[in-house]
Amino acid sequence: MVLPLYAGLRVPQGYTRGFNTGLWYDKFFMFWRNDWTVEEDGKKRWIQEVCKVPVGDRVLLEEAVSRLTSLVRALDGECRCFGTDWRFVTGLGRPHPVENGFAWHHTLGVPFLPGSSVKGIVRTWAERFGDSQDSDKIVRIFGPEGEGIDKHVGSVIFFDALPIEPVKLEADVMTPHYSVYYQQERPENPPGDWYDPVPIPFLTVAPRQVFLFALAPRRPEDEQSRADCHLVMEWLTKALEYIGAGAKTAVGYGRFAPDDEATNKIFRRRPISEISEISLTDGLAEMPTEEKRNEAVSPIRKEMEDDGYSSNPDRFMEFLTNKWLKKLQDEQVPLNTKQEIAALLKDWYMTYKSDQWQKPNKKNAVKIAEIKKFLPENA
Repeated sequence: MVLPLYAGLRVPQGYTRGFNTGLWYDKFFMFWRNDWTVEEDGKKRWIQEVCKVPVGDRVLLEEAVSRLTSLVRALDGECRCFGTDWRFVTGLGRPHPVENGFAWHHTLGVPFLPGSSVKGIVRTWAERFGDSQDSDKIVRIFGPEGEGIDKHVGSVIFFDALPIEPVKLEADVMTPHYSVYYQQERPENPPGDWYDPVPIPFLTVAPRQVFLFALAPRRPEDEQSRADCHLVMEWLTKALEYIGAGAKTAVGYGRFAPDDEATNKIFRRRPISEISEISLTDGLAEMPTEEKRNEAVSPIRKEMEDDGYSSNPDRFMEFLTNKWLKKLQDEQVPLNTKQEIAALLKDWYMTYKSDQWQKPNKKNAVKIAEIKKFLPENA
């Protein structure tokens, strides 16, 4: 069947990991009947299309994170990684054929939390549970609300929260029992138990996915602005832990916990200025070419990418077994090279087969034991 708006164009017939997932998910829904109603189970099948493998290009995400951390460092700001404690959903109210939308980063094609949302979460926490008695401090940090003549920006800049690596997604289901009651314009029919429940699938971010949150003082040279930035990071940590971010926080979605290991890992990376020659023109960064992107990774990582490390997990598993494990066993390979290979293989397992790394089956147990020989203790 021809898709709406795309008649005569070559439309991909299935999702491929190399796509911008957000563009694919929002624009190419294909489970339509001839009368433009959705096929039975079409909504669930569409959501499952993007749940097969983690979404996002690892190299592009590393570059985005490196640029963000470099900028925040230059502004004397603060960055911290937080991992999803349970599921997280953002952009649920956006229109979509599956009834529930999703917020995708326009260029990276991954779930994200806009800076404006981060600011709203922290302000809510500060007003309700933080320094609620000090209204002057709230206004100084966040700016005044409303449309008064005293409108001004706050002392802290809030950046978009970005995932630090490809993101695992999951399908979930909400089941409203009183759809007739909710849909009526005037309350004539009560919410009774005689209505049929209607399962509605929706897309979520899986637990244990790590996002980078970043803040910066509006005026880095001002001591008060720097102090405000530090205070807001404390508020943000508590807000993410106790009230959560995104939609459905009342039922436990959107809780985040600090991930100090991921934070330390981010700051051990070389800044983007040292690994990629990205010129600035009129304050805008050029998009890196494929050649420049390859410069941002080590030769070992580049060779793994050629084997399908980020683009084809099934293909890479064959290379892992028949090539990379053999390099770990090869006495001619230097120890530091083996350690880098082992670290990359662990990261791959944690991204694509985390359950196998934690509780490997008999076949994977042998592979993982070989990898762990070259990892630091407790890694």
